[in-house]
Amino acid sequence: MGNLALKMLFIIPILFFVDYIAMIMVGCISCLLGFTCNFSSIGLIIMLISLVVFILALLPDIKSLFKKHTVS
Repeated sequence: MGNLALKMLFIIPILFFVDYIAMIMVGCISCLLGFTCNFSSIGLIIMLISLVVFILALLPDIKSLFKKHTVS
């Protein structure tokens, strides 16, 4: 349980920071290239990728937590 909590404590802020930096980079590059300021599709893709990475990082701990409760 502690490993899962530590992962959540560190992974969520890191993913938010990486998403923030990625959106800043996309905004700056699109502004330099003269594209429109509609980032909804790009932001959605970045957030979905982050969600998948977060779930995949926590999945082994969640599986082991359920195995402990079903065996006992």
